[in-house]
This record gives sequence, structure tokens and C-alpha cells, in this order.
Amino acid sequence: MTATIPRSYAVKNVSKIERSDDGIVVRTVLAAPKKKKVSKRYKKVDKLLRRLAKAQQVSSTDFLRRHDESNSKKKNGGVRKVARNAIKASRKGGKKLRVF
Repeated sequence: MTATIPRSYAVKNVSKIERSDDGIVVRTVLAAPKKKKVSKRYKKVDKLLRRLAKAQQVSSTDFLRRHDESNSKKKNGGVRKVARNAIKASRKGGKKLRVF
């Protein structure tokens, strides 16, 4: 007997947990979310956007780490070294971007 299970967006998957005769717990996935696909036409654009977002994330986290480190070493160190920290962080992000 299979039944359609209505799910809200907060539920990731529906599982059934049973204990077998020999005492082993078995988990069976009844319903899992479907993966949304990107059409062939936009696949390259989607990949480029994802790569760009990851590069920006790497760059911003590296800049924040460098900024905090500069602030902890010297008074107003984060303000004094803002250009140097930004350039180094953008280089690191550029390596992740890898356009070609």
C-alpha cells in the first residue's frame, strides 16, 4: 500500500525506521526531494554564477580574517592596511574564480 504523503517545504525527506529480527535498525527513505535541473541552455551561465558567488565568498571571508588580524596587531591596523588586505583577499578570490 503506497500513499501520497503531503509535505511542507520544511521537511527534507520522509523515512521509515524499523528494527529487523536480528536487532539491526533499518532506515528506508519513503520520499526524498527532487533535484531541480537547469536547462541545457542556461547550464554554463548557472555554473559561472555559482563559481562567481563562491569566489566572492572566499574573498570576503579572507578579507575579514585579515582585517581582524590587522586590528589585533596594531591600533587602527585594519584601517591602515585596508588596501593591502583587500588586494590580497581579491587575489585569493580570483584564484577560486578560475574563468579560463
